[in-house]
Amino acid sequence: MGVRKRPTKASYIDIGAETPNFVLMGTGFTELNESPSAQNSSKRYINMYSATKSITSYDWSTPFSADQIPSEEAISFIRRIGETMKTGQDAEADYVMVDLDAAVTGSANTFQARKIRVAIAVSEFPDNDGELGVSGDLLGVSSIEMGTFNTQTKTFTAEGEQETP
Repeated sequence: MGVRKRPTKASYIDIGAETPNFVLMGTGFTELNESPSAQNSSKRYINMYSATKSITSYDWSTPFSADQIPSEEAISFIRRIGETMKTGQDAEADYVMVDLDAAVTGSANTFQARKIRVAIAVSEFPDNDGELGVSGDLLGVSSIEMGTFNTQTKTFTAEGEQETP
């Protein structure tokens, strides 16, 4: 039994203004780590020696770092958000995490996936020995939505919906 490798998890971001246009976040990205950050509460009653804990919410984020490769659409999209200091909904996009090792039986190029709305918080444009980069965080704006993603048509289908041919 082996450990899952990072290339089995593909990340896509929607750069479309009017209609969805999911592009791969791959080449150029040196870091894209998911951090669910479970939030919890703790309570101890007078008849208990130990506290009882429960998960109350999540503070989801994904730190990212990338080299500024102009031909990579996802990087250019993120870079423009930081350079023009966009805020609010202008700095948001849909983000999809695709499990390439979880193919959907009977549907070519379709895999299990999760989608979340994110705010793109660009924190710096570092100079890495003369090569420019971009780094920051994708911050969860909504809850995770389960579904499937077709890597050929670049479409997300939420659970319970049918994929459009």
